[in-house]
Amino acid sequence: MIIDRRPPPRGAGRRFLSAIRVAISAAAIAVVPAPAFPQAASGFNLCVQPGSPPCVFMPGEAAEACGREVELYIASVFHYRECLARESERVIRESNDVIDHWRCRERGERCHK
Repeated sequence: MIIDRRPPPRGAGRRFLSAIRVAISAAAIAVVPAPAFPQAASGFNLCVQPGSPPCVFMPGEAAEACGREVELYIASVFHYRECLARESERVIRESNDVIDHWRCRERGERCHK
């Protein structure tokens, strides 16, 4: 049996791998469905949930430093709650507007003049 130890022609393998990558990417895009609704509407405010301070769960941590972290955590929790309340109200207003426009179009109800 003869084993060919010559390197393959330059570029042939790269073109093959490149073609495979393109095919896999196209297949992945075709399989993954688009979201039914946009995830971020105009005016969207991202409300980031604060993480709890790790010092609370670690024995031997300095109480004074940990106390400051806990105070900051509590303040960020209140800020987070306010953000969620604002976003909830915004989404409710937006959905009511959509419902009003739909009812106006379909039934002639709730039309704003």
